Amino acid sequence: MLCTICFQSKMAQLCARKIITNLARSPPGVAALFSRRTFATEANPEDYGYYPDPLEAATGREKKMLLARLAGDDRYEPKVYYRAEVSSREKPNLVPSHFDERIIGCMCEPDSGHVNFMMIRKGSPKRCECGHWFKAIDADPESV
Repeated sequence: MLCTICFQSKMAQLCARKIITNLARSPPGVAALFSRRTFATEANPEDYGYYPDPLEAATGREKKMLLARLAGDDRYEPKVYYRAEVSSREKPNLVPSHFDERIIGCMCEPDSGHVNFMMIRKGSPKRCECGHWFKAIDADPESV
């Protein structure tokens, strides 16, 4: 059995060597024909059909989300809210939130490389280490 497998592998090597040798001796056009890649480089819409625009099929909330993304307002893109120069417990920086709690980050100094993260809750303002106050408020339900 082992001898048969060795014989078959030797025969395969000899056949491959013979084919490669013959291709090397053949005219240049034949070798180029077998060594060329024949993958498609671009798809022709006439051959495969046109891909439909997702806006045509989308309805409701999905269409609203696609239109907002096209307008440059992606809800999953983190938004930067600039804090007021002076904030107090009575006039805190208002942060819109769809939930009762929200994690925010405050860069206490403009040139700081560190962000202070804290959890704020609706209804009660919270003070950052730098002295600024933040408060979560109800976000517009249409901004979903």
